[in-house]
Amino acid sequence: MHAVRPFAALVVLLLAWAVPAAAAPYKAEPGPYAVETVLGVWHDGARDRDVPYKLYLPSGAPGPRPVVVFSHGLGGSREAAGFLGQHLASWGYVAVHIQHPGSDESVWAGLTSRAEAIAALKEAVKDVRVSIDRFKDVPFAVDRREEMNAPGGALAGRLDMTRLGMSGHSFGAVSTMMAAGQKLGRGGRFQFKEPRFKAAIAYSPNKPMGRVSLEDAYADMTLPMLHFTGTEDMNPLDPDQPASDRQIPFRNIPAPGQYLIVIQGGDHAVFGGRDRREGAKPDDELDHKLTREASIAFWDAYLTGDAAALAWLRGADARAELGEEATIEMRN
Repeated sequence: MHAVRPFAALVVLLLAWAVPAAAAPYKAEPGPYAVETVLGVWHDGARDRDVPYKLYLPSGAPGPRPVVVFSHGLGGSREAAGFLGQHLASWGYVAVHIQHPGSDESVWAGLTSRAEAIAALKEAVKDVRVSIDRFKDVPFAVDRREEMNAPGGALAGRLDMTRLGMSGHSFGAVSTMMAAGQKLGRGGRFQFKEPRFKAAIAYSPNKPMGRVSLEDAYADMTLPMLHFTGTEDMNPLDPDQPASDRQIPFRNIPAPGQYLIVIQGGDHAVFGGRDRREGAKPDDELDHKLTREASIAFWDAYLTGDAAALAWLRGADARAELGEEATIEMRN
């Protein structure tokens, strides 16, 4: 009887090696704070422009809190990606979702067919003033938050403006890339970099617009960034553009601290929100869960300096949690 014990122990050991490590979720469930939402409109007198916003606030969270900005995609609104704002706030972040008039839902409001809506969106994106307004909305919104955080302001002392992150989906990812230092125009003549940001996440990013080389476009980008896309992340305005184009920023930005997550079967709408007429898809819930986890791990790592979050993001735990649903690459 005693002679078989070493063999039994070996079998147990081999079985242990054969079983994949259990996934270790990262803040997958809502956090400890109730979430308060605030709707408002900032007015930019210099541009005679209103910028609607939606705040997600962690109720009762002590001390100044890190802040994450979110910029919606073409035809969207401040309601886009609410699943991200809600989750971040529940874990102690202040999420600020801004809306960009001229490239928001007003572009297609009242149109009755998808073809009409696509045509209207194509016209909007052709107007260079629409892009410039978007890019200028971002530093304007940061200024307004600093005013709100000042003594006597609506959020006096609740915001830690030294821990500021920028994010966005699709056209909002373009706004994010510009705020992070991407350049446009021949030789990279135009830039809208916002130096107060410490890190950024681009959901469905794209290659640079206009006549600029990749080297010139990304030369001044130094922020750590997380890039999200999916294998079916096609451009709604250009179905012939391959989904793989959305990996171009990750593969060409020279700065360290670049991460790429590709969701298998993930399409363009999964990150920003679907048209209500389209309805949810079967994988949306899981894809949102993985997006929430990786996003908050990145923010914890790069806005709060959490070493455990960085280890999760870079290590086997993130890969195990993503499983067969997504892949992750990184350059550090």
